[in-house]
Amino acid sequence: MVGFLEIAILAVPLFLTTSLSFLNFLVFLRNYKQIEETTLLHIAVTFLFSTLIFTFLFIAVFLPPSIQLQPFLLANIIVWLLFLEIGYSYLSAFLNRSKEIERYLLPIFGAAVGSAILIAIKPDLYLFDITLNVELLVYITAFISLLYTVIRAIIRVNLVLDQFEGEEMKLLELSQLVLFLGACCMVYTFFTCFGWLVIKGISNFSLEIGTWEIIDWITYLNMPMYAAILLGALLRSFRIDFEKIDVPTILNVLDSPSESTK
Repeated sequence: MVGFLEIAILAVPLFLTTSLSFLNFLVFLRNYKQIEETTLLHIAVTFLFSTLIFTFLFIAVFLPPSIQLQPFLLANIIVWLLFLEIGYSYLSAFLNRSKEIERYLLPIFGAAVGSAILIAIKPDLYLFDITLNVELLVYITAFISLLYTVIRAIIRVNLVLDQFEGEEMKLLELSQLVLFLGACCMVYTFFTCFGWLVIKGISNFSLEIGTWEIIDWITYLNMPMYAAILLGALLRSFRIDFEKIDVPTILNVLDSPSESTK
């Protein structure tokens, strides 16, 4: 049975993070319905995916220790689906400017999704037996590709930022901030989760606070970080009048073939 510490330290923050993610989804879904711009729908979908991830983690807190791993494996699938969506959104925004290497992003993220599905179906084969972990190589490749995608997006937005003003500049500045902070959190998440797996081993998976060591607390810091980013994104999005934003024009400028590709 879940104890008070698990509810206070895990369930409550996860509920808050899930709620913030869902509110961001609702905000961008509403704005998409108002101006019917597909880019806003892509943003809404990313928040929907993150909502599902935190929901699975929230559910895991209340499950018996013997089956707590299963929601995490399902959340792992959604994580790579989210990254696949990010890759697709990136290529949509920079269709004419994408480099040859960037055209392999979707297959790489797709392979990571496939690996996550295999692990969820057969964890005994693909997760516990790590003597020859091809899945880890796929994840590392996909993670590096994701960082490349985010960094390139930040650079390309920064190159055209001075061409906008008003609400459009606010939207681009918010996008840059979320991308930067998101990249930092993704690096922290990848190394803390991988460190947890190496130090403790997946067979010792447990959400019981009484059994936690320092690596558990370091990994736990992911939650308040994501909650802070989601809260900041929500508050800043409320200050943007999306009806005054010409998203197609922004995309045309971002994808302009004449723009420098530094």
